[in-house]
Amino acid sequence: MGVYEEVAESSHVQRDIAQWEPLTNYNVDVQGETQWVKEYGRYHPGGGELEEYGVDIDCMSCHEQYGLYDAEKRAMAFESGNFSAANDAAMEDAIPVVQQDPIHVATYTLDVVTPLPMLVAFHDAVNAAPAKTSCIDSCHAKDVPTTAVMWASEDYEEYDVHAEVNCVECHTAKEHIIAGSEIPESETEDNQISSGQEESVHGESVTMKSCEDADCHEGISHGPIADAHLEFLECQSCHIPALPGGELPGTTPLKSFNWSSGERVDSYRMENFTPQLAWSDGVQESEVKVPDSKNDSDVKLAPFNVVTGSWWDAGQDPEVINNPNTSASKGDPIPTPEVKAADSNGDGTVTSEEMQAYDGDSDGTPDYPNAVLRQVDLHYKLGHNIAGSETGMAEPLMCDDCHGVSASETLQQVHFEERPDCLTCHEVQPVIDWAALGYDSDPAETDPPTNFSAKTIDITIPGAKPPEVEREPAF
Repeated sequence: MGVYEEVAESSHVQRDIAQWEPLTNYNVDVQGETQWVKEYGRYHPGGGELEEYGVDIDCMSCHEQYGLYDAEKRAMAFESGNFSAANDAAMEDAIPVVQQDPIHVATYTLDVVTPLPMLVAFHDAVNAAPAKTSCIDSCHAKDVPTTAVMWASEDYEEYDVHAEVNCVECHTAKEHIIAGSEIPESETEDNQISSGQEESVHGESVTMKSCEDADCHEGISHGPIADAHLEFLECQSCHIPALPGGELPGTTPLKSFNWSSGERVDSYRMENFTPQLAWSDGVQESEVKVPDSKNDSDVKLAPFNVVTGSWWDAGQDPEVINNPNTSASKGDPIPTPEVKAADSNGDGTVTSEEMQAYDGDSDGTPDYPNAVLRQVDLHYKLGHNIAGSETGMAEPLMCDDCHGVSASETLQQVHFEERPDCLTCHEVQPVIDWAALGYDSDPAETDPPTNFSAKTIDITIPGAKPPEVEREPAF
């Protein structure tokens, strides 16, 4: 298999443009593929399903090394419907510079007679591994609304200890399959869900580099108690203690979005905020991003930005009917053009009565008699804005950031009484909600209460061997 064929089979190229997600709430069957390409084609590297629109794989969207790739010009070409010109538009400023580069000329004019090892050395100087700016500018600036990542900021190094690390150093790749922080759910031949790694076209596994990797933080200890937490706690849980709000490079972080009227209405996090810890097995199982539970297999606590999303569902899936706001099932989202059409009195608000009575085909029978408005707390996993002792928005979390908040009987009752919003009492959202995580109480609760802010914490182990006392010899 050649390199082009290998790239063509990669997950970036083989994206299913018909795949629904809550943020865009786009229904290809109703709203059309062409309109999808206009609106979202800028984030697709070309090839795959975009081939029929005249858009080939744009290698330079990842591999251009001069910093002259213009993602905005490519986006404008898509928006105007001039799809076949999109890739060339992005390289309009770069091509004259590249064509005059001696290494480029040597690579592409002498490749017939140049020995392969030497050719590769020249080629990599022109088209090397993706630079961090390529990942950000071409595609992943769109992650800012859901993760508040600061990687497009000029002072990113103040927010993340890994600011100088190139993306591909952690997001390792084999045969153009790039590892992500969450593994897409896949099925084995016997239809059993696999929680393994992503696989390349030749079946080789591709995994995200872990914090404990030999090239990273292998062998580092935070002490026996903290180290024991790593069996059920991801490093990021303590090392992403805060996220920035307000206008960030790219956009403003979302607090919620609402499709109930057929148009998306957003609310934003204008102040700095705290990520929420939730259970995750590292497998992306659904378009609806709800957390796992502590009783699921292979779960760890991980940090998330929680964004509340609202959209109409036809109410046909039993899981959605029974648990519309907590089910991970995609269900049957109602296309936004039909939601708009259901606004019978034209007041800009679609009620349950209007949605359930909507008869778009005028056959005398409501199209969505069981329609339900879902309001789901979507959990977007975090992996950037890593804080260290001298970098980041706040110090990494300490014991008392999670433990001891329910140390008194009164506070215990308050924290474990079901409340709609922690901010009823707290000025800043607490990092952990033990009840939401499936606990009846803080698992480290003691009687009498322990001061978890102390430099040292005394522990008593029931049935422990008493300390030995050395005595002077009698004679």
